[in-house]
Amino acid sequence: MLAATGWDAHGEVPLYDSCCGSGTIAIEAAAMRLGLAPGLRRRFAFETLKPHDRGVWQALCAEAQDAASDQAKRVTGVSVFASDVSHRMADFAQANARRAGVGQVLWVRAGDALQRMPPSTQPGVLLLNPPYGTRVQTAGVAGSTAVDPDFFTQLGRHWKNHYAGWTAWVLSPDRGLPGQLRMRESRRMPLFNGDIECRFWRFDLSAWKASDAQPSPAGPT
Repeated sequence: MLAATGWDAHGEVPLYDSCCGSGTIAIEAAAMRLGLAPGLRRRFAFETLKPHDRGVWQALCAEAQDAASDQAKRVTGVSVFASDVSHRMADFAQANARRAGVGQVLWVRAGDALQRMPPSTQPGVLLLNPPYGTRVQTAGVAGSTAVDPDFFTQLGRHWKNHYAGWTAWVLSPDRGLPGQLRMRESRRMPLFNGDIECRFWRFDLSAWKASDAQPSPAGPT
């Protein structure tokens, strides 16, 4: 998903997941920002196999670690952001970021995606894998199959009010998502989330126009 957006992990363009859950997308983005090789901080089953050359593997790990250390010195400030309506999930995301070694470049807060203001003055990339109603509804309640039908309409209104200039990417199995957001997608691609067939939608966000419906007042930050 991150690769598909074209987001430059080594640039300064911010990335924000406002429905972050346990932080998977944001943590992966932060790891890319720091140049961390995938799996650098974990062990693999193949290390127990007899043909495994421990010396060669350790040398590769050391090389990857040195590269990550060099990249970390070049990183200034925070450019990866995440939030979730559930305080509990936001706490999980923070803890997971610390365990992954990316806490220094990943900003995590609790907050409603319908109220959160842009975390950066520079427009960037919004990347969301919001609840589908399969396991968690948009209100953040586990075990429910109900999705608030007004959530995406309100989200589109909030984006138009406050996120002009940003690019939003949303993973969803709902083919009617653009209509719910009241936006026209600039790109879509098929992706599977497990066994769920989805579309990865891109929306280039612009401010309200005279022809748009009257925007509602902004909510609290």
